[in-house]
Amino acid sequence: MNRLHPIYILYDAKKWIPFLLIPVLRALFKPGDAVYILLASIRDTGLALLLIAYSILKWKQARYSLHDGLTLDQGLINRRRLRLMADDAASVEVERTPLMWLCGARRVRINTAGLRHRSDATIYMSVSNAGRLLRAGARRWTGVYTARLWPVTVMAASSSNAALGFLTLAPLVRQLGRLVGEQLSDQVYSVVGRGLYLGLPPLLESMANLFVLGWAFSFLRSLMRYAGFYARQEGEQLHLVSGLVTRRDVLIDTGKITTLELRQTLFMKLFRLRTATITAAGYGREKGARPVIVPGARVRELCAALDTLLPDYPICGSCLRPRRSSLPVYILPPFGVMATAALPLALGGLWKMAALLWGLFGLWWFAVRLVGYLRAGFGVSRDAVTIRYSRGLAFYEVHVPLEVADCAILTRSPWQVRSGTCTVELRCFGEKRRRHRVRALPYDQALALVGRLANRGKD
Repeated sequence: MNRLHPIYILYDAKKWIPFLLIPVLRALFKPGDAVYILLASIRDTGLALLLIAYSILKWKQARYSLHDGLTLDQGLINRRRLRLMADDAASVEVERTPLMWLCGARRVRINTAGLRHRSDATIYMSVSNAGRLLRAGARRWTGVYTARLWPVTVMAASSSNAALGFLTLAPLVRQLGRLVGEQLSDQVYSVVGRGLYLGLPPLLESMANLFVLGWAFSFLRSLMRYAGFYARQEGEQLHLVSGLVTRRDVLIDTGKITTLELRQTLFMKLFRLRTATITAAGYGREKGARPVIVPGARVRELCAALDTLLPDYPICGSCLRPRRSSLPVYILPPFGVMATAALPLALGGLWKMAALLWGLFGLWWFAVRLVGYLRAGFGVSRDAVTIRYSRGLAFYEVHVPLEVADCAILTRSPWQVRSGTCTVELRCFGEKRRRHRVRALPYDQALALVGRLANRGKD
């Protein structure tokens, strides 16, 4: 049995670190007798050190073994033993942060296909043992895909629709602050006017700066995560490698893949790029885990990558499209947003800039909904189910193997009953259950496709 790497103490004890801030906060916000503050600080520090000692005892008692799978013993009073066979592991993630790189450690998360909110086992081990674990599950690789830097950069620049929108709004918000300062410069006779003149322009300037910083943070985070990304097929496993600062090696059992999802924002559509992600049972429980297999690629490169990484994954090509008469269902909401911009525009003055901001948002949303209508669809073949729809400010194309599609729900509102249309919702099994919904499909044809899905076992 091997002992966990000592870096486990730091990651387990960091939840006790806030206790060390109590003496500082007491001295700042509750000044008093110096002797009392000193004694209270010694008490709080002693409690924090006691909790850190508890983490050290947990580390000394924890043991693991990689013989014929994983055996993990942990706990002080209630001893627990976890046993995972190698064939039961749906995914293995090996993570290396800069601190782990300096200490020669790796964090390994092992998941099965069970329904849990966290990983089945999280172990801190040495570099050599983590390499043994990756090599034990890997076989000779048959294909490799390497992401190019330019598509990854474009994807990172538009990875957050909200951040991208804030970036485009930042110059307008900054200009609005200048106009407020100019128009209120002579209206300082009242307390309210003086407060607006002194406070509102700096506030709007700060908001514009926050918009830019928010986009820059989102861009750098995505770029550092997927620059240098590559994926390869190793027998019945996918090996995904990503990250510049925090390096991640992920092994995913291809037999546990339940969904292939192609995502595209309006900004990415201008460059004809798409992102391909998968939903796999046993992966994606941890916060921030995104099983991306193609960060950004055009259609030809994307198809070649999917043929290399998932050569036998079923895809349905034909789709039932919404009726032409259903176009208002898609474009009326953004039209309503743009129509409401006429009210502040009629007020004039500073409200014109607010109307411009609101109108630009409605225009962007209108473009997304229009393209979403042109791309929307639902299809069922002998091997797969496909659904195309728009949600928020992005477009999605989802392919699901027929045997893992849990259910398809067909709903009709009174308006849809009159128009002969319906909404189809597809639900799939995975760590994070997602609902995929497409609106305004012809009812009779959609009912026939849902019937084919329900009778899949009788064919």
